[in-house]
Amino acid sequence: MYVTIRGFKNRERVFEDTIEVDSEHGLFDLVRTLAISHAQQLADGPHMIEMEFLDETDPNQRFFRFGTDPTGMVMPIEIPLPPEEN
Repeated sequence: MYVTIRGFKNRERVFEDTIEVDSEHGLFDLVRTLAISHAQQLADGPHMIEMEFLDETDPNQRFFRFGTDPTGMVMPIEIPLPPEEN
């Protein structure tokens, strides 16, 4: 399976990585490794991460987007966070 991970800040692409994964477990390990670098590049402002599963032919299943900037997302869903504890 091939996956492209893109990071956007202020609607501008900050990074793009295309990776090959041979299993779901491998995807988890690889994404975890890339997450530190990606988080550092996007930490200072609204952002969006897009994962494109290149082997998926259905455009409704091909993309997964999440982040704090919904302007580049299709039908974004807000996830309420629990109140912070002091």
